[in-house]
Amino acid sequence: MISNLHQPDSWSVHPCRPSSRLSYRGRWLSACSIVAILACCFATPPAAHAVTPESKEVVEVIDRAVGYLEQQTEARYGGRILMGLTLLKAGREKTHPKVKDGLVAIDLLLSNAQITSSSEIYTIGLAIILMCELDPEQYRDKIETLLKALYSRQMKEGAWTYLHNPAGDTSQTQYAILSLWMAKNSGFEIPVEVIERACGWLIRTQDVRGSFVYHVSDDGTMQRRQHGAETSPSLTAAGLGSLYITADMLKITDPQNNKEETGVSSKLKVIEPPNTRKRGDGISKVIQAEWVRRGMADGNRWFQQNYTVNSPRWNHYYLYGLERYQSFRELTEGTRSKTARWYDDGFEHLRKTQQKDGSWHGEDNAIVATCLSVLFLTRSASKSISKVVGDLGEGTLLGGMGLPPATSDLREKDGKLETTPLTGSVDELLRIIEDPENPILSSISDLPTSLTLESDITKRSSQITKLKELVRAGSYQSRIIAVKALGQARDYSSVPVLLYALTDPDIRIVKEADQALRILSRKFQGVGLSETPSRGEIDAAIAAWKAWYLSVRPDAELLD
Repeated sequence: MISNLHQPDSWSVHPCRPSSRLSYRGRWLSACSIVAILACCFATPPAAHAVTPESKEVVEVIDRAVGYLEQQTEARYGGRILMGLTLLKAGREKTHPKVKDGLVAIDLLLSNAQITSSSEIYTIGLAIILMCELDPEQYRDKIETLLKALYSRQMKEGAWTYLHNPAGDTSQTQYAILSLWMAKNSGFEIPVEVIERACGWLIRTQDVRGSFVYHVSDDGTMQRRQHGAETSPSLTAAGLGSLYITADMLKITDPQNNKEETGVSSKLKVIEPPNTRKRGDGISKVIQAEWVRRGMADGNRWFQQNYTVNSPRWNHYYLYGLERYQSFRELTEGTRSKTARWYDDGFEHLRKTQQKDGSWHGEDNAIVATCLSVLFLTRSASKSISKVVGDLGEGTLLGGMGLPPATSDLREKDGKLETTPLTGSVDELLRIIEDPENPILSSISDLPTSLTLESDITKRSSQITKLKELVRAGSYQSRIIAVKALGQARDYSSVPVLLYALTDPDIRIVKEADQALRILSRKFQGVGLSETPSRGEIDAAIAAWKAWYLSVRPDAELLD
């Protein structure tokens, strides 16, 4: 049992635990009785105006906080990893000393199997997240080692908790679930039963009022009850955010049908944001979609009735969880927006409470409170989501293809688009590019592409198959658009076709194939292909991409 603050692996970010006892081992449950005070007692006035992470005043607050963190030293592994992740999210380089120190802490964590197996889930989860954000391929072996540690620590009921604690821990479980989502969307295979067990535990242990508590026993039934322990905003954000994340991994969302007619040109029509994913009942045979949707609805109702950005305790922890919950809710509902009241109010609260040295004071320590505040202000979860699904917004269509929200920049001439990003569904795209006589085909071939494939496995497979065929046999316009779309699909089965596209006689298609492989592999720096590559450079790039693919799919068959 590791319980001393000075020991490196005893770090945690915790919603309820007294700061004098950072390494809880099951004896502080009574400390988690936080009264759920009504929203009217806590709500702060809305911000004077809408702000975003890019707003000047927000950037100034973040920069002061980063300046403080750059001068601090944290002995605990988890604290060092958290600082590295925070500075990375705040836009600092991968080579920043604090980011590198986070990686050193991970190496120390992994250097002793006993330490790894006994470390808190917070630390393991943050380590996975940091490495996935940096380069999941470079750190693949380390990530897989920590994933195995997570699997081994999952309780049979589905939660994660402290060693020797018989009750599931909502706080620790959220970090495990977020790290699994990051790993899954970085190309790692996550056993579906791991996700199902976690989702099931969240459904069963949610309070009938829609909230979540800290430690809770699980009777294994889907009959929810009112818990004796009182709820808190921080734990409800943790539990509800985790429910949204597991639903995303299991492909369970509510279908969105929010198209509206507008008064624009008859050739233009409004489409849903491309990140609105219609998934229906999902891929699980164990978790029923109606259970998940009920949990989401009840949790959202609880937050509506108990709205606050100033939780009575563990407020910085709460704000970090609130941003994650809201970001994954936006993803599920297809309502992602750059501005939001909860963000405006949270910023105002943090701006007013920031210390002169740039820090915030919290129950753990100033370093942790400051890191969590910066992660809220930078919209950390939203950034991660954007890497996976793209930072896409509302738009319009011409002949089925999407336009940007800023329609003032739209130019339509004789049925063609000019200088407009290409977005929309792949089915609409295929209807255009499969017809070589289509009058707008030449107009869209060189546009940036952000497309969505069907979430239904059978339909998606059919779409990808058609795109692959076009790469091998279509016109130039069809080939280049298909290559771009396959890059957006993030389907490893597309790699052989993209490798084939690297041999295309048109250098533009070669470069698009290389870019698609960078996106799919998350090796954003590529393998050394220059802007004007020689034949030798292309051959070297093909060899490098083949080596990468065979390293993750040893049994893969490549095209000649």
